[in-house]
Amino acid sequence: MNINLWAYNPSPAAAITFLILFTVATLWHVVLLFTRKTWYFIPLVIGGALEIVGYLLRYLGSRDLESLVFFILQTLAILVAPALLAASIYMVLGRLVILVRAEAYLPVRPSWLTKIFVGGDILSFIIQIAGSIMMSSNFSLAKAIILVGLAIQLIFFGLFVFSAALFYQRLDKNPTPTAYRLDACSSKRGWRGVMHVLFLTSVLIFVRSVFRFVEFTGDHDSPMMTSEAYIYICDSLLMFSVMAALLYLHPSEYIQAHKNMNSLEGEEL
Repeated sequence: MNINLWAYNPSPAAAITFLILFTVATLWHVVLLFTRKTWYFIPLVIGGALEIVGYLLRYLGSRDLESLVFFILQTLAILVAPALLAASIYMVLGRLVILVRAEAYLPVRPSWLTKIFVGGDILSFIIQIAGSIMMSSNFSLAKAIILVGLAIQLIFFGLFVFSAALFYQRLDKNPTPTAYRLDACSSKRGWRGVMHVLFLTSVLIFVRSVFRFVEFTGDHDSPMMTSEAYIYICDSLLMFSVMAALLYLHPSEYIQAHKNMNSLEGEEL
């Protein structure tokens, strides 16, 4: 006899809505990925693809409430996707630091920045996958494992935000000559614009991770587990907002300014 793990009747309309939204956002990022050669956005694109799969499976699960496969796989896809979005955000900061030649303003080397935080993301990713896979056999243990993964994600993300804030404060107080020149060539608020979108997306991911952590600390009949509205407001909407924000102020706008500046310097020479 199959066990229905859904604590509510999932809405097929809501699942389809976010399936369409994430599909449009992900395809747009794919276009930018190849046209602007922003390969550091590959993790984000993969994360977007997982969101698409997650909401497709969520729609299918709304039509078959007894399917453990649909429930577990949609939980897994939606749960781990933000870790991949975060990985691209880490890499954007690392590239920005090198671009403006402000390595001394970071508390760690730029070469270690990506390794440390992406490494923490990968560890969190693997643990959350392991927990999600166990949901059909031991729900309590699976929740505990997922909580460990989410806790690791929160710790590393908190450290990243601290590092980014420290870098911003130092560069804003004493901009490097390269940052000055790049700002003159940039069409969207220069390096500050990139940092602002990084802070915005970081806060959105952090809030979502806190929600997920609180959600998995509760029982199966807790308000967050029994109301579908929470996941769409505190996860789906926030993660779509991350992808949309990075489309509106794509870091490649600033990188393109760097190419234009180099071109102008070459002509002057």
